[in-house]
Order: sequence, then C-alpha cells, then structure tokens
Amino acid sequence: MKHNLILDAALPLETQYLINQKKDKNVIIKHYYVKEDNKSQIKHDEGDYFTINFDSDILYHNILNLQRVCQKIIKMFLKKYHKGGTILIIGLGSSSILGDSYGVKSLNNIIATNHYNDIYTIPKVALFAPETTNKTGISSYKLISMVVKLLNPDMIILIDSLVTKNENHLNHTLEINDCGMIYADALKDNKYINKKTFNIPIITIGYTTLLKRKQTLLTALNLEEDIKIISQMTSKIINNCIMS
Repeated sequence: MKHNLILDAALPLETQYLINQKKDKNVIIKHYYVKEDNKSQIKHDEGDYFTINFDSDILYHNILNLQRVCQKIIKMFLKKYHKGGTILIIGLGSSSILGDSYGVKSLNNIIATNHYNDIYTIPKVALFAPETTNKTGISSYKLISMVVKLLNPDMIILIDSLVTKNENHLNHTLEINDCGMIYADALKDNKYINKKTFNIPIITIGYTTLLKRKQTLLTALNLEEDIKIISQMTSKIINNCIMS
C-alpha cells in the first residue's frame, strides 16, 4: 500500500514539524521537515515535505495557479539534486485500478528522451511503470532495481497515489518530498524506495486518491475526472521543469 499523507501523521505534532505555511489564491502550502532523530514518531523518512491543498474550484477553474505552485517546488528540488545525468521517472501503481493509477497515468504525457543520441543537448529522461506485483509476479522494488542498474540515473522522480485518513484531503491534496516512500508494504519483500536505497536523490510526487476507513480503502465519486486533470498537470509540470 502507498504511504500515508504526512498531513495525517504530522497533525498531532504540527508545531514540531511544520516550518512554514502560506496561502496562495486558495492553495494552501505547508512545508514540513522531519529530522533523523524524530522520524520514527511519524513513520516518515528524514527530509523536506511540501503539502499542497486545493479545492474543486481551483482544480476545475484555476488549475494554472496550482500548476505554478507545484512547479516552483519541483524546480527547487531539481536545482538542488539534478547534476546533469539521466532522470528516471517512475509511475507506481496499477493502470487497471482507478484509485491506484495516478502514477501510471502521469507518465502518458511526459517526454522521454533517453533513447536519443548524445548529439542532442536536451536532458536525458527515462520513464518506467513497473505495475504491481499482482500483475507481474515480481516486486516493484526488484524491477526498479534492475532499471536503476541498467541506466545508472542521476536521480529518480517517483509518482504515486497516497492514502489519507481525512476525507477533506481526498482528491484535494498533493505531496512533494525528497524522501521517497515505502511501496507495497503488504509484501514480505517490501523495501524502502528512498534516497538511501540506491544512493541517489529521489523526488516523490503523491496525490491523495484513497481514503482509509478501518481496513477499507475508499475513493471519491468524481475521482476519474480529478485524476485525469491532476495527472495531465503533473506531466506538464515535469516537462516544463526538466526541459526549461
């Protein structure tokens, strides 16, 4: 299962982890920082987490403002971590399950350039969708490990669905961090996918598509249209950030 939204984990300890908060035309941006010595309290890795909350009006009528906010954060991370090598962009999840398809759908419009000859000066970008173990019989971690070994990328961008415990965040929250995630924790061979796993930087982009109620995962009725808008926006942001 996907990792939980940090807003859920950090809420009781917000004064300890929240270092900045601002509002930009009905888009609320919160910046959390988790230190190594206190990460166990909220079960998230050390690093910077940005959460972006927005309402349906922003999503359907002012998406460019949301895009601008997210693009600024991703550009900041790219400037910090990208040193000119190949960027591996991984869309996690299942293409056949709507609530788990955000990562895969976001790859559809991202420009892959890794196959071009070196005479081109554009950045090298490779895309990979490992799907789920139920489909392939191979853990996503192992598949990603093979691709990382093959490409030796400069950094990884992970795109995936997130779980929230708060229905107000469902379909209305994005999280961008430099910490990675734990993927498919129901599997016995699960492993962290983070900046320590492959010894390269990782940027994670998550979108809350699943609501946890006891042992059940729920989705919103309008998820199909919302996820279409957000995945297209994500593709555009990544293209803009890498190619500009």
